[in-house]
Amino acid sequence: MNHAESARVRGRVVGALCQVVLACILTAGLWPFHVPTNAVSWLADQNGLWFGHHGAAVSAGKFDDFSNANNDGISLEIWLKPARIASSGGTILAFDSSPNPSAPFKLAQYGSGIAIQRYFIDEHFELHQFWFRVANVFEGDKEVFVTITSGKDHTDVYVNGTLAGRSTDPGMSAREVSGRLVLANSTVDDSWAGEIKGLALYRTELTSAQVSDSYQNWISDRRPFSADGQLMALYRFDERAGRTARNAVDARTDLVIPSRYFVLHKRVLNWDLPQAIETPGSWNLWRDVGLNIAGFVPVGFVFCAYFQSVKRVFFPALLVIAIGFLLSLTIELTQGLLPNRDSGISDIVTNTTGTMMGVAFYLFPPIRALWEKVVDSCLGISVGDTRG
Repeated sequence: MNHAESARVRGRVVGALCQVVLACILTAGLWPFHVPTNAVSWLADQNGLWFGHHGAAVSAGKFDDFSNANNDGISLEIWLKPARIASSGGTILAFDSSPNPSAPFKLAQYGSGIAIQRYFIDEHFELHQFWFRVANVFEGDKEVFVTITSGKDHTDVYVNGTLAGRSTDPGMSAREVSGRLVLANSTVDDSWAGEIKGLALYRTELTSAQVSDSYQNWISDRRPFSADGQLMALYRFDERAGRTARNAVDARTDLVIPSRYFVLHKRVLNWDLPQAIETPGSWNLWRDVGLNIAGFVPVGFVFCAYFQSVKRVFFPALLVIAIGFLLSLTIELTQGLLPNRDSGISDIVTNTTGTMMGVAFYLFPPIRALWEKVVDSCLGISVGDTRG
């Protein structure tokens, strides 16, 4: 094989690698290329809903903000079993009441623990967030009954009728649990997988004795504590069929199960890195950052090899970095049409960084020499062929 022939073979191989890398990037960024089916089904032979990855339910109407009423706090009960406890989990429920859709009131799973994301609006109408986390709530493949009660200056979390944690932050406001209710997801994409077998919401703070009694009532005959008109929502999930889970208190807020996966507020080119860093379990963020960078390193490497040695152009490094940026931008804009994918500016930044690293690796003489040696060896091209 003479020099010209070996150059053509090498060029075809590098060009094919560019196509393979491009196909892999597009598949990883846009799969499954359509809006998936909403992964929600009724439990077999018992009351409750099963939520798979990318499954959610939402209330048909909004819960009223009863802030102006004379109330004695808030309580929430949920009977659930997560599908897994090794990973972060996701958002178990959220209320679409926050001025910032990315920062709603929500109850989320983080490994074996749970966390409550809170918000309040100060006198200057500025939004502030804070978290309350309780560890070691979930254990193996066991059902758990979680009760959250809140008064003026505290919030308590009970697990199976027993106090498990207390926050001394300001108590939950009625506004936080108003708006539309979302189950097994946040108001943005943060899907949770598992079973939910019961849910109740009160406009009063249950006492510890009432929490214990209500837990026993739920477990024995799915009957919550009698709160003398303070019950806002009661979902027994006893329909066992259909696309609706009834609220026994108010039919306006029956839960609807759409046929396709959805999010209430789809974000396009969102910038939420500062908020994500402050979120419990933010190590997942750094894992994703690493994957986003590493995934685009091959883009910078093979495209730089192509424009440096096959189809020579002026300033190949700058061209390849621009290609990486535009490729990432295209993926993120397209992800804005898919509810199961997150469209973020941070991904563009990390993807472009990965492209730059790939270019730098190729331009580093020892790595480039090793690359050429490996390619020539795989193609059976001798040193004499490459030198003509």
